[in-house]
Amino acid sequence: MGAAILVAALAWVAWIGVRGWLAKEQLDSARALTADLRSAVESGDLDAATATTERMLAHADSASGLTSDPLWRAAEIVPVAGANLAAARVISAELTAVLSDAALPMMDSAGLLVDQLRLPEGGIDTALLASQQPAFENAQATLAASADRLGQIDPDALAAPVGDAVRQLDQAISDLRPIVGALDDSAAVLPSSLGGDGPRTILVMLQNNAELRTAGGITGSFVELRADAGRLTLVSQADSSEFERTVSPIIPIPSPTLALYGDQVGRFVQNATMPADFDLSARLVSQWWQIRTGRTPDTILSVDPLVLRSLLSVTGPIATEHGTITADGLVDQLLVEPYMSLDSAAQTAKFRTTAAAVFTQIADFDIDPVAFAAALGTPVADGRVSVWSAHPDEQEVLAQTALAGPAARQRAAGPDAFAVYFNDATGGKMDSMLDVAITSGSASCRADDRQDIVVSVTLTNTVEPSAVATLPTAMTGGGHFGARVGDISTNVSVSAPEGSFFGGVSVAGEPLLSVDVEEGGLSVSSARVEVAPGESQTVEFRFVAASTDPIEPHVMHTPLIDDAAVSEARVECD
Repeated sequence: MGAAILVAALAWVAWIGVRGWLAKEQLDSARALTADLRSAVESGDLDAATATTERMLAHADSASGLTSDPLWRAAEIVPVAGANLAAARVISAELTAVLSDAALPMMDSAGLLVDQLRLPEGGIDTALLASQQPAFENAQATLAASADRLGQIDPDALAAPVGDAVRQLDQAISDLRPIVGALDDSAAVLPSSLGGDGPRTILVMLQNNAELRTAGGITGSFVELRADAGRLTLVSQADSSEFERTVSPIIPIPSPTLALYGDQVGRFVQNATMPADFDLSARLVSQWWQIRTGRTPDTILSVDPLVLRSLLSVTGPIATEHGTITADGLVDQLLVEPYMSLDSAAQTAKFRTTAAAVFTQIADFDIDPVAFAAALGTPVADGRVSVWSAHPDEQEVLAQTALAGPAARQRAAGPDAFAVYFNDATGGKMDSMLDVAITSGSASCRADDRQDIVVSVTLTNTVEPSAVATLPTAMTGGGHFGARVGDISTNVSVSAPEGSFFGGVSVAGEPLLSVDVEEGGLSVSSARVEVAPGESQTVEFRFVAASTDPIEPHVMHTPLIDDAAVSEARVECD
């Protein structure tokens, strides 16, 4: 009897061992195809991407079959080894689900949209786009369910190869979810926004990062588009000089926002994106436009020139009466050269003709939708694109997305997210000469076990002192707004998670005057920093965590011309 039990046990172990080896072989084969899949996706070859995904699915499905029989499940109760066996089963099952229920349906939808989205007479088929929303929604649900199941596994408690596999699949799903979510939200909102249910008005506001504001830059140029049955036409344009200043805000401004930025938020159209709350920014711009034209926009789209640069990488160079605009040259052509060599009227004319040329090209929709979406991926992730709708059902969807503006992006990034915002106080376009570095870290220094969090911001004025005299007033502000000619004056704000306590602001260990408020539930501390030509200033913002839960701060920031250097730093206790 004992011998029979021993033989059965050995057979069971051998069965599990053989199937485990075969399952590993299948998963390794699937993983080996990821480079081919990435290459196909990046090159826009949907047929190759689909074929590669199907091959990956065959391997994943085989691994799932090898790890799901009753004998395998029974072995999962064995100490130590059982946890690894269970993890292998979950990895195989979730990879199969992601490939079969998310990746392949998404590729089918992408192929359909590439082939049929653009109408022969111009514009896009809004009904076709809307019809793909259920596939996007199902893919999003599949990814969420897989992420939840993987989240129940502790990879650190597993053998290294198995733990690494859990981390890799979990990271891949994390990378996919915002992309699929964006497609899902787009299919839910875009058809009606593009006039699928009747004509709509879209107001595009172009921010200028050479003069920074919280969401990007001053709102200097505006383009009104009419959307009807998926077709866009340019209706009118305006620049900030065409809006009259007012003696009081055009709509009520919340008191925390007034404390941070003053009533200029609502008195000058250029300052509409000072608030981190894009809903407030959009309502300000909508009111400004209604006062100027008598028309109220249905949708407000905020972009900056670097979004246009990404679109130019798809459309190719665009000819204007001021010359050909290229992706590589756009920043200098729009954000530097005009202020160095043109007067105000010529600057405005160049912005208007460039914006008109780019949006006319896009309005024709003669663009590969997959390439178009891929080009927008990085600008959206960087917070360079924000969208608002005057229609409550659409705004409810948008408010939960990465397109909802700075404050919404911070909340969506999780309880450890901090945001650093910049608002120029120079009155010129010196932010094209500004370099930014941001560090963050936390330490346990307090008796109550709440962590101290420090966000340090270093601003560098890259202008050589000897070059200041050569800079025109359009660049320097001419000293008319309180900053010395050549200096860069910036209001720096750090927004901490809800419930955080203020710990003070300092430069070189000396306290710096700050404004501390709760804005939209977030703890925001703001201070002004002056940086002379060729010099740097580091300002340190300190907060105390809302609870005793450990914090690993991660930082997002105002979209800049040159991206900030963001890193972690050790925090020393006082």
